[in-house]
Amino acid sequence: MVVVGAPAGMTATTAATMADMADCTDDTDTTAAAATGTTVTPNDVAVSLARAFAKAGYSRASTAGVLGVIQFESGMNPAQEQIGEPDPMLRGYGLNQWTPRSKIRDWMDANHVSGEDSDADVQIRMLVATAQTDFNNHFLAAVRAEGHEPTDNDLRTWWLKADNPEDAAVAWMAGYGRPYWADRHEKEREQYARSYYDSKELADIDFPSESNPDGKKDAASPSDTSDTSDTDASCDADADDSSDGDAKYGDVGGAPTNTHDFGWMCATKLKICHAGDMGAPPLDWQAMGDYQCYWYWLARSWLVHDGDVINPHTANGGQLSDWAAGTKGWTRSDEPRPGAGVCFWGGGNNHVAFVEKVDKDPSGWKIMISEGNFNDGGAGLWTSYNARWLTKGEYAAASGNGFFWKDSWKL
Repeated sequence: MVVVGAPAGMTATTAATMADMADCTDDTDTTAAAATGTTVTPNDVAVSLARAFAKAGYSRASTAGVLGVIQFESGMNPAQEQIGEPDPMLRGYGLNQWTPRSKIRDWMDANHVSGEDSDADVQIRMLVATAQTDFNNHFLAAVRAEGHEPTDNDLRTWWLKADNPEDAAVAWMAGYGRPYWADRHEKEREQYARSYYDSKELADIDFPSESNPDGKKDAASPSDTSDTSDTDASCDADADDSSDGDAKYGDVGGAPTNTHDFGWMCATKLKICHAGDMGAPPLDWQAMGDYQCYWYWLARSWLVHDGDVINPHTANGGQLSDWAAGTKGWTRSDEPRPGAGVCFWGGGNNHVAFVEKVDKDPSGWKIMISEGNFNDGGAGLWTSYNARWLTKGEYAAASGNGFFWKDSWKL
């Protein structure tokens, strides 16, 4: 048996042995994929993962793309440790080869998930939950250079709307997995995804025809095979809101989710139309640095609150909530409101963003934030605009440092 898609850092011999033990490889298949050793018969872990993604609202193609990438990364072994990497901080672990391994425990602690970090159910729940938040477009240009045309020029949107497992695999690999690009083994991942997509096991699962995760709960247990329909708590008049404190729900509107540059602000009063534009009003936020998170929070607040904002000139955006707590006319809170700022401080985080939406969630609440300088290492690039959802647990895991607003905004 030839295993082309060895997990990251694993020799082909080791991968072949593991695949035999897990009964994941079907040597009897006569397709072209079988000739390269990239056909699979889904094991229990793969089936549980597929059911969890289907229950969360993802299509068969989107799910098969995830399965194909994870098959290559770990052979569907939740205890797989990257072989050949001596530094534990650089050594991948688990289904997704998270690096470092502590990311799994951090997510478990933030979301009050019990068990071991090597448990398949734990890792599957983490994959479903972070499929909403852990995409970025770092490899977008590289994917386009291959001739692909990602939907709305966004890798996550492409993954969601993919009508075939091959595109879904590339989108998930590039946007979520983000491997070392020169050694990504793209074709093998595509072939694994196709094999999963064509399998009887996935054919027997009730997938939505199109991915629509909005309004779907994360599966409480991936092994749950019940067909009880889950709906978002915000749509349930009887939803328990005992854990949401003083959170206020709503949407200020206007910030897009399908772009990653600031050109959408050209049609606003700020007239930010191309790289180099910093905003039309003669305000002093330019001192905060080109397209930094601090600059964006000021600019977005100026737009939403009709110019009623000042530059606090704190040293760090992640400490704006602390500044607000001690400043007359400002409020700091641990509960979100649409139109507020939100800070992240500690554990290497120093970030401020703008709260666009607040909805109910099984965790208590979830927020959609818009932000500048997202995943750009402090560079403040024109292409660093972003919008994403965070659950209450994900906010805590990212060292959330509180929400803040000017009292005159009357949020």
